[in-house]
Amino acid sequence: MLFRLKPRDEKFFVYFNQMADILWEASCLLKQFLSAYEEPEKNLEKMNQVEEEGDKILSQVMRQLNSSLVTPFDREDILLLVRELNNVVDHIQGTMEKIVIYKAGKPKADYILKLAAVLEEAALEIKNAVKKLPKIREEYREIIKSCDKIRALEHEGDYLYRAGIALLFEKTENVVEVIKWKEIYEHLESSLDDCENVSNVLKAIAVKYV
Repeated sequence: MLFRLKPRDEKFFVYFNQMADILWEASCLLKQFLSAYEEPEKNLEKMNQVEEEGDKILSQVMRQLNSSLVTPFDREDILLLVRELNNVVDHIQGTMEKIVIYKAGKPKADYILKLAAVLEEAALEIKNAVKKLPKIREEYREIIKSCDKIRALEHEGDYLYRAGIALLFEKTENVVEVIKWKEIYEHLESSLDDCENVSNVLKAIAVKYV
């Protein structure tokens, strides 16, 4: 008697790419908003919609895991990757939300804009690495290379965060303004920390399935 093995469910790769695209979109939206600081409420609503899309994909992945017999990676790896990707989106949304709710205005220091640019670059590396997951054995080295770039970008973000906070306390006399921008800096830095978490998950998957 012959048995036909059910092929693995490739739908998860679609979800990975969708989530990475959402992360990239969120990072671009934040950077553009900080650069121009136009229509805060309208841009926050756009960001909220992006975040909601990420939450929907996370829910879809969980449902798909419950119905799939054969998955491309272990279930816990799939769920961890999507959750970490979604965490970045949540922190980016939280950054913009604080700027708008606090009525912080356009950043006076370049460090905020530089942090947003580094975050955007890290999001692009995540997007590039995620696209290579379907051919993980062939693209292993490229995935690792992207993960190393993300880690380097997170370290660059740490420097910008520390320098920005130091300048904030040195040059800002208004205590309320210090509190506002300190929280915004922290949220941006947390977004980059989450990007490094994503890279760690991607690297672990690459090593495990190569």
